[in-house]
Amino acid sequence: MPSWNASIKKIGGEFLLLVLVFLLYLIVGKLSLNLSSIDGYSTPVWPPAGLALGFVLLFGNRVWLALFLGAYLTNTTHLPTSETWMEFLIANPQNITISLGNSTSAVLGAYLLKKYSDPSLNIFQVHEILVFFAFAGPVTAFISSVIGSLSLYYFKIIYFEFLFQTWLTWWMGDSIGIIIFTPLLILIWKWYKGEEKLLRLIIFSSATMSTFIFTLSIFFLTRNWEKEFINYRIKSDGHIVSTGITNQLSENIRVVKALGSFISLVGNLNRNYFDEFSKEIMEESDSVTALSWNSYLRHSSRPASEVELKLDYPDSIGISIREDKKMLPSPVNKEYVYIKYIYPYDENHLAVGYNLFSDPTRKEALLLATEKQGIEMTGKISLIQNRENNSGFLILYPVKRLNGESGFATAIIRIATIVDNTLVGNDQHDLCIKIEEVNKSSNMNIFSKECSNMEEKIFSDFSYEHQITIGSHILNIKTTATKEYFQKNLTNASRFLLIISSLLTGLLGILLLIIMGKEKSIQNIVEKRTFELEKANSVKSEFLANMSHEIRTPMNGVLGMLTLLEQTPIDLEQKDYVDNAKKSVLSLLTIINDVLDVAKLENKKLEMIPRPTNVNKLCKDLIQLFSTDAQKKNLKFDVNVSDLDPNLYILVDENRLRQILINLIGNALKFTFTGTLSLEVRFSVDKRDIVFQVKDTGIGISEENIPKLFNRFVQLEDSRTKKFEGSGLGLYISKQLVNLMGGEIEVKSVLNVGSTFQFTIPYQKTDQKEMLLDNMNPKLIGDDKKFHILIVEDNLLNQKFIVKVCQKENIKVNVASNGLEAIHLLDESLGRVDDRFDMILMDIQMPVLDGMEATKLIRKRADSYRDIPIIAITANSMDSQLNEYLENGMNGCVKKPIILAELMSTIYRNLV
Repeated sequence: MPSWNASIKKIGGEFLLLVLVFLLYLIVGKLSLNLSSIDGYSTPVWPPAGLALGFVLLFGNRVWLALFLGAYLTNTTHLPTSETWMEFLIANPQNITISLGNSTSAVLGAYLLKKYSDPSLNIFQVHEILVFFAFAGPVTAFISSVIGSLSLYYFKIIYFEFLFQTWLTWWMGDSIGIIIFTPLLILIWKWYKGEEKLLRLIIFSSATMSTFIFTLSIFFLTRNWEKEFINYRIKSDGHIVSTGITNQLSENIRVVKALGSFISLVGNLNRNYFDEFSKEIMEESDSVTALSWNSYLRHSSRPASEVELKLDYPDSIGISIREDKKMLPSPVNKEYVYIKYIYPYDENHLAVGYNLFSDPTRKEALLLATEKQGIEMTGKISLIQNRENNSGFLILYPVKRLNGESGFATAIIRIATIVDNTLVGNDQHDLCIKIEEVNKSSNMNIFSKECSNMEEKIFSDFSYEHQITIGSHILNIKTTATKEYFQKNLTNASRFLLIISSLLTGLLGILLLIIMGKEKSIQNIVEKRTFELEKANSVKSEFLANMSHEIRTPMNGVLGMLTLLEQTPIDLEQKDYVDNAKKSVLSLLTIINDVLDVAKLENKKLEMIPRPTNVNKLCKDLIQLFSTDAQKKNLKFDVNVSDLDPNLYILVDENRLRQILINLIGNALKFTFTGTLSLEVRFSVDKRDIVFQVKDTGIGISEENIPKLFNRFVQLEDSRTKKFEGSGLGLYISKQLVNLMGGEIEVKSVLNVGSTFQFTIPYQKTDQKEMLLDNMNPKLIGDDKKFHILIVEDNLLNQKFIVKVCQKENIKVNVASNGLEAIHLLDESLGRVDDRFDMILMDIQMPVLDGMEATKLIRKRADSYRDIPIIAITANSMDSQLNEYLENGMNGCVKKPIILAELMSTIYRNLV
């Protein structure tokens, strides 16, 4: 019983495999048919060829039947309906041979590969790659392409002239399909079996599919160009042919009207007059085959008319009809319209005396012409003249002579002559030309030239049609490309490019497989290089941090001393000196901050820290910041935030937003000498963004300089370069910050008129209760309590500055020169309850024991100092450094040079 179940399971598995192979081949095959080349019977890339070879390599010859059925149904456009399966198969024999070629070539290709290469299909070794490209693509594809193209020729699907082109496209298409899709199928199977890495599969599939799409794009772009070119040529040549035929017919109408006028005006008309006039006008036109005067006659006048006819044309048998290609005397009728005169006579002698009323087609046209008293044309008729291609029609023009005789001036149109005359001297001899009469129900073929075997869709897709109207008849002139026309006009550029693309695809496949075989060694090299780059980047960041620290430390001492000096009794001149010195230090600090910000942006280490921000209050702070300078320049400074709720808080990085606005307003103030500058804040129309607009009436910016504004280290090469200071980083940093916030910045400016800078940031509303106490007034806290702070700082100037500041705030201080001294002071203060420290201001870089290590030791203490607030006082300003201080136990950071307001705000906030 177990063996029976195993057999059933095995049979079921085999059947499922065959079904899956069949369906996959059929689906991919049907999709690939859309990639047919311009001849309609071959494709530039045939993925099923690669799938077929891959399936046989993986699963053996047992999948042959599934491949054969899949190939057969791929090439079959419909299933049998009324006919039997045998009749259906016999009706499409080429599909059987093509399917045999496709499936058998895959079996043979797999046999050669397994015989001359590694049976385990290790296609990533150089030897295996060479064997694969030698046997798989060219050999396997050669067999299927030869069988397929010969089948199409043998069963008269294509012409001999297209045999080589069809074979070449077929062979190249199968080769590319095998080169691309067989390794891909093998790699997918190995990944499914756990023998290959997913990364290798992704790399190979991405590269090969890109090449596949590129090859298709090149081919179809060129093929479409070829189609457009042939369409253009056929329309151009068709227009020439149809115009020529139309002109020839128009010439016939003109001639027949001239003949009618002559007949109506000549009083004594005879054969000599008629022949002379007809000869003269026919010599002026090469489109008229013959001219005739067809007289209307009642039977009572027939004997006299026949006598007259005998006098003019002795060989005439009188009024006649045509039966079995013989001219016989006309039976008795009430009335006749017979050919009384005709020119030239030699070619048309049989037509003399012919009764046009004896032919229904001619009679119908005669009656219509009489009714309309205008030009009318017969339908297609067989002319009386015995010549090849004797089809034609008559153009009739009713005439009433002065003597009362009536009849029809007639031009005899031989269609073959019209077409031949049109083609004389032109290069349109390889076109199929059809002239059809358009009826309401159907079209009747009147004439065709070079139109044998024109049922091919390849030809009918390239045609041109033009209609003309003569009397009650509409003629459709259709010109269609022939195989000779294709041979002359096809450039074969698409096939040439396909060959080049195929070679590139093969080379890329070889390179990919070799490269992937060396994946491990390359990966090791990449990892080593990556480590070196990361190390170099780390050295760069460390250098910037150290330079920042070394510059900021002395700057802190200078700025601190100037701040203290400012608070001492000094006269106005000294105060001016102090103000100018502070401005210079702050300008230098701004440049340093800008350079560091640029470094952070380039290293992608600048982070946004959103927090609840009151935009109204931020704008009021900016007014206080710039109003004094604006007043000094007699400028009006307007701030408009009327569209915003005064209590509106948004989630944004307040410091970075302030930095952007300071940069923009500072620039506006710097470059404006008269007029106004303004800041407007409003919601966008859709309420999704907040719009900030800084406008000035300054010197403006020329149009060619606007694109340079947001480049780093750039100052515009105009009067600004000489008159104004700046690092050229402010606008660059502002743009980067706006982009990081998710917004956009733009500028509009007119030289000597003013500039408008506008940026947007996404509107993210937040709860006011989340707002931190960043701006709390220090004086409202701790008025009744005396605080004791330990200052840990090795720089004497910085010690002196911080001590003086704290003393002015009635804060008791002690000073330690390094971390070890600070710990000793903490230990000593434990025994004095009233003299314990409430906070530590900790420098980072100090001798003996730095601030970080000292903080770590304090946080490990077992006494009350374990939770004491520790504020870092540091010249380091990189975000990564500041975050590191907070992560290791510090409560806040104050950057050097120390801004007095920032220091006191941080102290009091952490003393609460």
